[in-house]
Amino acid sequence: MTTTVSFVAHPDDDLLFMNPDVLSDVQAGYDVWVVYLTAGDLPCGEGFPACGMEYADMRIHGARAAYARAAHAANNWTFEALGLGGHEVATNTLDGTRVRLLFTFVHAAGGSDQTGDLARMVLDENFVAHPIDGRAPYTRSSFVGMLHDVLATARPDYVRTLSTVGHRETDRDHVDHVAGAILASLADLDGAGRTWVRRDEYDGYVIRQRPENWWGYWRDEKTAVWHAYRPHDPMLGPGAWDNLMGRQYRQRVFEVGDPWTPPPDFTG
Repeated sequence: MTTTVSFVAHPDDDLLFMNPDVLSDVQAGYDVWVVYLTAGDLPCGEGFPACGMEYADMRIHGARAAYARAAHAANNWTFEALGLGGHEVATNTLDGTRVRLLFTFVHAAGGSDQTGDLARMVLDENFVAHPIDGRAPYTRSSFVGMLHDVLATARPDYVRTLSTVGHRETDRDHVDHVAGAILASLADLDGAGRTWVRRDEYDGYVIRQRPENWWGYWRDEKTAVWHAYRPHDPMLGPGAWDNLMGRQYRQRVFEVGDPWTPPPDFTG
């Protein structure tokens, strides 16, 4: 049985930037793990239609609806807390399928905070990130250790992240996307600093400027899955991100044994 683990910053990055690849795994009946590296939250008191844990929970409901549609299954989920790297991690499994979603609830960048806790962990090994749902805090080392244990538990055939170099001026991306990809990539290293499980990197918002490269069934399925998510997110209006439905760009692949080091010029 093929197993895949996809690490994304927010509960929509997989839908926008890694589809139709992830949903094709779901429809093939693979063991599909998706790890949301932040809560996707927004700060309260800044005029957003929803914020904090309330908004995070809305996005969780959106992710569940999206994966139920991807699997053509009823939107029924079973909760399980997994012990990973010494942390209790919230997971939901779609009943009757092999789809599992994991939620870290780490604070995201947004509103007046354009750094976010993922970037703070990348930039400062001593920074302590406190998940917004009150779970045990993380340092960079313990967060990477937890993600490494996700891989040890799932035993995937391959791993997905967003781009670890998307911060460069030529393809500027959301800071959470890049920082989360860096942390997940650190988790996918062996003791010699080489890639442990094959890892594919996907581009983020930069794909808006690229030609459409998906049509037919998979574009239609990506659109249907995205439209299942969108009503749950009050930050999105009608038509939001429909311009990405015919686009997905996987740019870099690190095979088992390939060396990998974090980009030296990441500045958040």
